[in-house]
Order: sequence, then C-alpha cells, then structure tokens
Amino acid sequence: ERRFSAGLEQGPAMAFMPPPASDLGALKRHGGKLMVYHGVADGVFSALDTVAWYQGLQSAHANQAADFARLYLVPGMNHCRGGPATDQFDMLPALVAWVEQGQAPDRVLAQARGAGNAVPNTELPAGWAATRSRPLCPFPQVARYAGQGDTERAESFVCR
Repeated sequence: ERRFSAGLEQGPAMAFMPPPASDLGALKRHGGKLMVYHGVADGVFSALDTVAWYQGLQSAHANQAADFARLYLVPGMNHCRGGPATDQFDMLPALVAWVEQGQAPDRVLAQARGAGNAVPNTELPAGWAATRSRPLCPFPQVARYAGQGDTERAESFVCR
C-alpha cells in the first residue's frame, strides 16, 4: 500500500503509523504490556507525534494507560540510535519483569557508546565519560539530577 501526502508519494517506511490509541483495548484486556521508545532528535519521525499518540492512549484508557503501556523518550537520540545520547539500552528484561512478575518499569538504564565500545557513537560530546549512563523515565517524567553523586552515572538521577 502506498500513501500520498501533499502530492508526494511515500514509500512503506515513511507511511508507518502506530495503531490507533483506541485499538489497544484487546492488548490491555489480555494483560499485554507495551514499551515504546523514541529518540527526541529523530529526524525521520517526530517524537512529538509519538507523545501525541501516547496522550491519546491515555485519554482512551481513562488516564490509566501506564498500567499496560509506557513511553520512554531518549534525549538527544536520533532515529533508533546515535546523536549526543545514551543510546544503548535493553528494554526486554524490563518488559519480561513487567509481564512475568508484575514489576512495572519505572526506569530503564541507558548507556553511552563511548570509546572502548565495540561500536562507539562518534557523535558523543568530547566531555562525556565513555561510560556515561542515564535513566530513561516513563513519560511524562524526565531524568533529573538528584543534587549529589557523579553526574556521569544514572544512580545520581531520579525520574520526576
């Protein structure tokens, strides 16, 4: 299928649209869980569109969408990776713990791909530690420095 916008043909990659927020009732009823991430500096798809989708999901589910779906915005990350970002993270263990043990993920650990990494991120600022880490927080929360501790380590940040 091809879609047209402003007279320009879009291929399948650019035509991607998430499922309508109102269509996730079956996922919720069956106990399913959904974790979505989006790089804030994504030059392909706007993170604002994903935020609007999640807000629609919240509205469709009486502001209880976080019971089965979480959105994580990744500051500085481009489309799927790269950019001045802590773009290395694994959401699968958090998803498994949520599904199997009922432990909803209140944060996901993200790390920079600095020097020494098998595939270093060449877009990292020179002043960053090669091992910089940050928590990814469920929207609308963001990571904030707790006021003490190493500013290069996720443990020094809280989700608020």
